[in-house]
Amino acid sequence: MHNLQFLSPVRVSIEHQIKEVDNVDEALEFLHRWPPERRGPVYNCAVNGCHAAIEARLSAEDAHKAFESFARITGILAEDAPPPAAVGGQQQAKPLTK
Repeated sequence: MHNLQFLSPVRVSIEHQIKEVDNVDEALEFLHRWPPERRGPVYNCAVNGCHAAIEARLSAEDAHKAFESFARITGILAEDAPPPAAVGGQQQAKPLTK
């Protein structure tokens, strides 16, 4: 683990749950679980940005921007939702509005 920390987390909404992605390693872990049939140029840009940050060719914040752009373009960015709150051991998510 490299733990290249983001200055602020990227909040994504998946299956009605909010997940905060705090660093480059978490972003890569998330991206590697992304369904292969949904991968494309934006996905590749985010993965490449994270790998470049690990290799010190980009900053962690540049990787943050690439991952956040991926989340925004794929419709999973939870920028309008309140911070996740543990309720009964589960995180509650506000539905995404467009």
